[in-house]
Amino acid sequence: MLDLAAFYAARGITPEQIRQMSYADRAVLRVGRARWYENMINIVAEGICRAYAPEEGRNSG
Repeated sequence: MLDLAAFYAARGITPEQIRQMSYADRAVLRVGRARWYENMINIVAEGICRAYAPEEGRNSG
């Protein structure tokens, strides 16, 4: 539960609120957190790909 509290505290959900949630509600939060991390991984990967991709027209000239 502390892992959820640490992640969601910055998003306005207090540890007390998480503690009072049912297991199903906590599962929803866990899935949401997993999707958030997956999205961040994809965003960072896209940024790296763009940063290291050769610019069009750089070698023509």
